[in-house]
Amino acid sequence: MIIKELKLYEGYEKNLDTFSQKRNLIYSEENTKGKSTYLRLLFYALGYPIPSTKGINFSNIDTEIILVEKGQRYTVKRDKNLLTLLYDDSKVNFTLPSEHVSFLSHIFRYDNVKVLNNLLGFIYVDQDKGWTLLNRGVVIGKIRFSIEELLAGLNGLDIDGLIEKKKSLELNKKKYSALLNIQALSEEVYEKNGEVFISDIEENFNEKILYCNIRIEDEKKALKNIDAVINRDKQFFDYIDSMDLSVQQGDIIIPVNRETLVNSTVNHEFIRAQRSIIVTNIERIKKEKSFYEMKLQDYYDKNSVQTLFPVESEDTIVNKQLANVNIDQTMIQRLLDETNKELKEVKSLIKTKTQNNNGYISKIYKHVFKYAKELEVENKISSNEDYIFTSDLKSLSGAVLQKIVFAFKVAFLKVIEESMDTKLFMVLDSPKGKELDDANMKLIENLIKKELGENQIFIASIYNFEHEKMIKINERAIEGRNN
Repeated sequence: MIIKELKLYEGYEKNLDTFSQKRNLIYSEENTKGKSTYLRLLFYALGYPIPSTKGINFSNIDTEIILVEKGQRYTVKRDKNLLTLLYDDSKVNFTLPSEHVSFLSHIFRYDNVKVLNNLLGFIYVDQDKGWTLLNRGVVIGKIRFSIEELLAGLNGLDIDGLIEKKKSLELNKKKYSALLNIQALSEEVYEKNGEVFISDIEENFNEKILYCNIRIEDEKKALKNIDAVINRDKQFFDYIDSMDLSVQQGDIIIPVNRETLVNSTVNHEFIRAQRSIIVTNIERIKKEKSFYEMKLQDYYDKNSVQTLFPVESEDTIVNKQLANVNIDQTMIQRLLDETNKELKEVKSLIKTKTQNNNGYISKIYKHVFKYAKELEVENKISSNEDYIFTSDLKSLSGAVLQKIVFAFKVAFLKVIEESMDTKLFMVLDSPKGKELDDANMKLIENLIKKELGENQIFIASIYNFEHEKMIKINERAIEGRNN
């Protein structure tokens, strides 16, 4: 993929930047002028759910990007959650974020969803997280990268169930840990303030309100899962309908569509019925919660103590709410222990399935070792191919970690390019902003020149790296440029 132009519209302000097919430097003389924001807008324009930065709300920005992939020229326009793809005489709309992978699949002419889901993990090196993201973790915002999912996709493994279970367990782990932290804080506030905030009636109502909140969150999670199933079914049947298929039995021709497929309507109606039940449950629990909140407020109104300062400070209100929290710590700790145990087992199973007869492991490791050698850190990595799954980052630090991370990302890029039959671009945000000195940065530049000479590269920096095109940012990412 080659990105030719990026247009950004913010109210009456308009940017138009054109790019070189090789190296592009996003430059400013000082930091915090908008380079990182500009790179984020580049990916935002490609449909990614990129978080806004201070001073610019991305939802207020309209974008237009022109790119070339496999000889086809595309124009991609984004207006909030609508992505419009224009090429030749065709126009295709994609709703974000649910249809983002469909958009990527369309322009790359590549349908490996697991690989497409993980592209950002190695083509975008964010200044905050990117230079420490080795093989799994957060890329930016809520976008994650997983070597296990990537390899499963490359090897055609069906581990979707395990991956979803892992995500669910990780969410539960965060939830239970947060509840324990809240309980600990509640006890600390209670100990400091005594019983001035507490009454049995208050405690009873607050417990019921908290329980309602937990039930609402559980129902919302179930609703999200149901909506995902409905969306997948819609996409499938839309595809079947668009094929205009039919079967012939004797002299009778029967069209193949959602109406004639056996049980399709029944299954769809069953799922929608389940959704209606969940929606009804949410509304019922919300009404129950409102009832308890009303009773609690009524109690406060009837038992308020008139003082010289009748209006409580915000801090007092927060302390009162914290002091009223009462969580069954033993039960939550048991759930957390069980979740940690199950999560460990699921991760182990994913790793085992991913590593079994997967030739891509060897391919990636050979690239990693080759690039680590060119970056003079080959003595820091294991000679075992399983090293590409390592989670031991504590033994790596500073420039060593940055160089190994870069070796991994270029290795991933090379292997995926072969699978996708294309050249991918790469974005490096502030490579010298961490702990790389001139000598180490020169090693990275040499690796870029040698291994990525045919790739389009974007580097954001206050340093004047070698480039064919410079985009100079003076004060902010969008400032009416036209170059």
